[in-house]
Amino acid sequence: MTFYYSLSTEQIYTPEQMLTLFGINTDSVSLEILNNLGFYLVQQTANLANDFLYSTILTYDVSGSYAYEVWTPVPRSLPIAKDNGKTLANESGTNQLNILYLSTNTSVEILGAVASQLLADRPLVYQEVIDSSVAITTATALKIDAIDAATTVDEINNIVNPPTGILFTGRGAGEAPLDLNPSYYTLFNSVSLTEAETELYAPGTSTVIPYGSYPGGFDSIGNCFALGNYTLQIRETATSRIIAEFECPLAPTNEDVVFPTYT
Repeated sequence: MTFYYSLSTEQIYTPEQMLTLFGINTDSVSLEILNNLGFYLVQQTANLANDFLYSTILTYDVSGSYAYEVWTPVPRSLPIAKDNGKTLANESGTNQLNILYLSTNTSVEILGAVASQLLADRPLVYQEVIDSSVAITTATALKIDAIDAATTVDEINNIVNPPTGILFTGRGAGEAPLDLNPSYYTLFNSVSLTEAETELYAPGTSTVIPYGSYPGGFDSIGNCFALGNYTLQIRETATSRIIAEFECPLAPTNEDVVFPTYT
């Protein structure tokens, strides 16, 4: 839906309201004339704040002929955020388990029956699902423990709503397949974490690549991968919590990697 923002009233109006209240037909009046009258076409933006953790204040930033939505998150009280954060973490874990069971044609009942068998007697296919289930529940428990220990709502948000975005990355520039190319974010979405508060980590060689090692991004400045192990993680610097994990592509000129890819 189209809206127009008024500098004088600091309110937004639909085209119908513009005609009824101000006698302005937006279909026949140019944007330049509307600007001269103090009205600006609203450019809507996404509200990235989670309602369970933040309330938001909506304001408008006038630039040129447009009024851009600006969402300012206001943290909810820490006890409420902790309760809500744990609910979100449990819901995420449950969703992951449901996806696992659907993709493997198993169920809680089947796995319960298999778990009652001696380990040596369990069918391998079911044991793999049990192992994956345990990994999901363990990760969920760790999230809940971290939420309990959090001292700010932003910390909770970092746990239950990790950043999303695109890392422009690769390896193999200059015929060096073990060397991370200069890499940087082309998109980074988070209300509680900045790009500069992240790092890259190559588990194969235990190499930490800090933000700023390349202007506005990352550079290993030499080999950081072990031969055959090209796993790369995006991590929160303060906690080493994994935001994304993927195989760094052999791409001398880099390619986009969308994240998160790790839960």
